[in-house]
Amino acid sequence: MIDRRSPNDKLLAHDASRLEETAGGPIDLAIVLGSGLSSVLRDRFTHVSIPYDSLLGMPVASLRGHAGEALVGTWHGKRVAVFAGRVHLYQGFSPLQVTVNVRLAHAAGAKMAILTNAAGGLREEMQPGDLMLIADHLNLTGRNPLVGYPHENPFVDMNDAYSARLRAIVKSIAAPETRLLEGVYAGLLGPNYETAAEMRYLRTIGADAVGMSTVLETIFARFLGMGVLGISMITNIVGAPETSHADVTAQGAAAGPKLADLLGTLIAKL
Repeated sequence: MIDRRSPNDKLLAHDASRLEETAGGPIDLAIVLGSGLSSVLRDRFTHVSIPYDSLLGMPVASLRGHAGEALVGTWHGKRVAVFAGRVHLYQGFSPLQVTVNVRLAHAAGAKMAILTNAAGGLREEMQPGDLMLIADHLNLTGRNPLVGYPHENPFVDMNDAYSARLRAIVKSIAAPETRLLEGVYAGLLGPNYETAAEMRYLRTIGADAVGMSTVLETIFARFLGMGVLGISMITNIVGAPETSHADVTAQGAAAGPKLADLLGTLIAKL
């Protein structure tokens, strides 16, 4: 019996072979789509949909706004694996489980990970629908996927966690009408949204946006030597009268096409 809550390297190798076979060769890059963004790339490139249920080592959990499938195919001549949906710490998954997407992508050959998320904006000028390039992050989850990981050298330099080169390319190709910001993403455990005091604290320590994903994926991707580009879709403003997951996913879906346009232009440029 397969224990999806404890995926091992053997299961990931099996799944990686399936991704490579589907793509027609090693994967060039992986994209992880955040809340409400699962469908934004479905019509953008030729692909085969692989449900997470059919991948032996992929953790599966039901959450609105996360489709739970890998879209594998070719986009602008690049072999890509798009993970439409992710699992989270707040669902009871371990740090290693929430990083399976990047571990699987790397096993299938990917040297680059584009990590997207829905985030709450902390800066006054931010508006729902803005895109924020992640320049750095604050890991406030209290967890790390490298703790206890069986490797002789678990240390990884996070000084340039989010590729300055990739960020520069995105800034050079973004459409003039796209509101593209840059800032620090704070990753929290969740699932509750922030109190007023927590919001003030996050601003004080230098956070520009806040969410419940991405930081652990980035840590493991950098450990594996992958280049990382992080993009937050600002779906709500922290401190608004009321925030709900339904509102977050709806805003992500509505503003998603601009993210899809940006990703398409970027992949063609790489």
